[in-house]
Amino acid sequence: MPKTVTTTDLGGWDAALVSAFEMLLGGQPAVEPAARYGVYYAPFDEGLFPNHWATPDALTSREPRQLPDPDDGEYPFSPWAWRFDLSESLFCFDAELVAGTGPWGEGGHKGPRLFDDVFVADLRTVGSVNEDGEVLVHGAELGPLLDRHGVELTNEKSQELNCWLTVLLRVTTDGTLTDAMRAATFTERGPEHLVSISDMTYARSAAEPWEERLSAVTHLALRDHLRMLCVTEDDARSEGGFHVGTDYWPGPEALEAVGCSLVAGWVFGESETSTAVVRLPDKPGAR
Repeated sequence: MPKTVTTTDLGGWDAALVSAFEMLLGGQPAVEPAARYGVYYAPFDEGLFPNHWATPDALTSREPRQLPDPDDGEYPFSPWAWRFDLSESLFCFDAELVAGTGPWGEGGHKGPRLFDDVFVADLRTVGSVNEDGEVLVHGAELGPLLDRHGVELTNEKSQELNCWLTVLLRVTTDGTLTDAMRAATFTERGPEHLVSISDMTYARSAAEPWEERLSAVTHLALRDHLRMLCVTEDDARSEGGFHVGTDYWPGPEALEAVGCSLVAGWVFGESETSTAVVRLPDKPGAR
């Protein structure tokens, strides 16, 4: 395994990251002083609820928080090392769930929704509806609604919402593209926390053209780490990540509906989880 550069060489480390990020982004992006960037993580939604952190107080708070790690720290690219801003996280209610149609409602096999039409009316007021009829709302707006209407996402009944209420967790970053890329590439904790592709079970190289492009990264441990985030789609089903660039939205496309533009994306496993680096909306008051 290549020798890891220590944190005493942070100047060289920072320069290495800047160069590597330019490579991953297909060149140095145009600098716009007013632009703000963020990272969203879409967790596996089949088992997301119930969740004890999905309370009105937690969803409203702007305090970054670390969420419980279901993998017990065993996964080298664990998103649970991040801190999340639940107030700026995006909650996406499926169109049929909101409308009480399809599997939901009196004649649906899932039965009545966990909330009534009054809740839905309030939800539509504070959220936005995309072209598919889904209702998108930030945690800061959802928290008070849950509290006011007595809707709970922490009890066993909320398990019925899995796959019908999806969440895009906002990773806490400083708004710069560099910090967003640090988080998305799992390099924000410094060079001591890099992983090596040689430690993986199946993948032994990055996908083309990334294997060749990453050969220009002179920081050997960083190069080896990033190779694991640029493996083939097939390899990423077992370990590592598949870098989709801006070819398509990884995971739910709800971010595009609220005015975000994709800068870089990764998918993991059988596309169960994904990460998106985005440019945040420019409109006044945007999160």
